[in-house]
Amino acid sequence: MNLDLKYLGASGVAQRGSSAALSFQPNLARQKVFFDQGLKNPLRFREAISALHDVVIGDFRFKRRDKTLYAAWKAEQDRQESELRSAIFDTEKRKAVEAIKGEVPPPNLDRDFRRMHDLYWTARRQWANELARNDPEMFRALVPCDPVVTVAPDTVFFECFAKDESSYGCLFVDRDAFSGSSSSGFGTTNVDYSVALYDHFQTLRTYRETRLLVDPSGFEVKVESAGSYREEKIDLPPSWLKGFGQLSAAMALPSRELELSIDAVYSLIAHLKRNREKTGPRSINFELVPGKPAAMVVQPWGVRIESHGRPFVGEKPETIKVWGRRRLSVLARLLPIAEKVTVQLLGSGLPSIWTVHLGDMRFVLGLSGWTTNDWTSGSNLELLAGAFVPELRAAATIRAHLAQHHVATLDSLSRLVEVSRPALIGSLHHLGQQGQVIFDFATKQYRFREVMPAPLSESVLGPPSPELTAGMAAYKRGGVTVERQELLPHARQLVIARVRTESGTREGVRCEAVFDGDGAYSKATCGCDHFRQFRLRKGPCRHLIALKLFESAEILGIDSAKRELLH
Repeated sequence: MNLDLKYLGASGVAQRGSSAALSFQPNLARQKVFFDQGLKNPLRFREAISALHDVVIGDFRFKRRDKTLYAAWKAEQDRQESELRSAIFDTEKRKAVEAIKGEVPPPNLDRDFRRMHDLYWTARRQWANELARNDPEMFRALVPCDPVVTVAPDTVFFECFAKDESSYGCLFVDRDAFSGSSSSGFGTTNVDYSVALYDHFQTLRTYRETRLLVDPSGFEVKVESAGSYREEKIDLPPSWLKGFGQLSAAMALPSRELELSIDAVYSLIAHLKRNREKTGPRSINFELVPGKPAAMVVQPWGVRIESHGRPFVGEKPETIKVWGRRRLSVLARLLPIAEKVTVQLLGSGLPSIWTVHLGDMRFVLGLSGWTTNDWTSGSNLELLAGAFVPELRAAATIRAHLAQHHVATLDSLSRLVEVSRPALIGSLHHLGQQGQVIFDFATKQYRFREVMPAPLSESVLGPPSPELTAGMAAYKRGGVTVERQELLPHARQLVIARVRTESGTREGVRCEAVFDGDGAYSKATCGCDHFRQFRLRKGPCRHLIALKLFESAEILGIDSAKRELLH
């Protein structure tokens, strides 16, 4: 999918006497979005936005290299360097001392440095533009996509995806973090985000006033005639766009929420930095016991890290395993200024959402099940919500309401559309997949955010999973035969059934599942090969999907005559 990027100038930090202005150049090809207000705590913003940069450039995919030639070259270089050092070190040192004796630095040193610095970055930007035109695949590998910024009435937040598409970062900056008068235009746009901007972030200090500026001036002038105007056309990979939609949808799925103390997260990151595992397993085992703080066991060492956060609120003890833990290193520079860390766990081998609370800011890090299991293929998160059938008219009403009010709670949306809870969650999940809505864990609200100027279509997102297609077809054919249903404590329900996924077969595959009060899987098992190989790590199999659709149809009051309307 082609994305037009039109920027007037480049983002950066401009020094204005004793103050600094952190200016982001918005994408002029999108709606008019701007913001201008002072930051109360520039240091906190500097650390958070720098952590977001670490997510953007993150690529933790394993890269196997042949080091034979490198080892030979390095040995030769070491030998030559040793000989050169012993032969000319003393002579060159004496020459250097004699050359600068009595001299002062040239008066135009700073000017020449800035000129050469601009020369370098101008050439680098020209190279990036040429690479984007002639080799888009290489361009996407070397130059990550620009972040998305959303200006809302109560917050300003930046979103980005890692280069390996396994990590998602989002920085929320509440309006309480700003001071002075405000000027803003609500909406979502891309912002110019170069490598050089990271160096500008490091110049922010607490002793001088700093303003956050999403520059509105680019929308008020004839930018085509400006000398600093540049236009790029990027062919965004479908996986990048689908990843944004998958992440937004995953954030609204039922999950276990727990709180970790700062010292526990620090101990986890420090241990991983000091130690490198040579064998598996390479997981973090979260041991959750109701009424007690969560504990983490770091494998393969079996190191147990106790948290001193809020006690876990749950129905029963359980252990959840997550992988790809070294991606948590991007949180290291946030811990000294953090208040607490909360984690949402979707299940073993499934994505996790880490939120670092920084007072009037919060940093959200979304991690796929493991580093090579990106949001768009391995997780198959749409299967976990396959039973939440969207009501398209309700989805259109919700989108219009959020577009006008920008934020809403689940209860307020329920009163607005007056549909069942599964249909409401399905509608929100549908909007999330289209890149229109995200869920804010800190405020428990849904926010309107358009990752692209138009909703992501099926042609961009790609065909649905074969398991989902086969499961829905089996349900619509009436291939689900329930053998047993039992109501369990805490509003849970056990369902055991046989599912025929092919017409004409007399015997189906036996499967069973425990559904919680929201209709989500609490526990499941099936006799098919897909479940034996992946369990729920790649989403439920077609038999469990058909069973879940059957159970949701009973909740929604859908009879067999209406099954054909489901799609």
